Amino acid sequence: MHNESLFLTVLESNIINFLIMMSILVWIFKKFNLGKIIDNLADDIKNNVVTSAEAVQNALKEYKETRKESREIPNKKQEILDDAKESVKRLDEKSLEEIKQKVSELEDNSEKMKEAYTKRTVQKTAQTIKDAVYELSKKSIANMLNYDVQNKIVKDCLDELDRINEVRF
Repeated sequence: MHNESLFLTVLESNIINFLIMMSILVWIFKKFNLGKIIDNLADDIKNNVVTSAEAVQNALKEYKETRKESREIPNKKQEILDDAKESVKRLDEKSLEEIKQKVSELEDNSEKMKEAYTKRTVQKTAQTIKDAVYELSKKSIANMLNYDVQNKIVKDCLDELDRINEVRF
């Protein structure tokens, strides 16, 4: 019998504490207009997502342009080779060996420039995409965590209210 009255006393004090806590939370929510703050945070998140998506689109567009330019490099290389061949025909045999050597150097340099240019633009584009995705992910995760924590608190409070309604005095 004594255990039951102790249990009822503890239960009553917990209910009173819960009601006090809920009153304070409601007062804080109304006082600081937390709904508006949450709406502003949601708008900020939406704006960040849109900005990040635009940055990704711009980076992809730049990447496609770079790939298109890199496809034109063989044509330019061929033009250079054709010009060098015409010059070789006009020169006498004495300078022929020197011209062949320069053509070879031009091909090597052209390939090196093509590789360096492609590598640099791919790295730049990849870094831009990586930075945009990183910022978007970081902000989305931070906002999701805040939203999940707030959802859990509200759900726990509602569950506790449901339990209080089930208790008969």
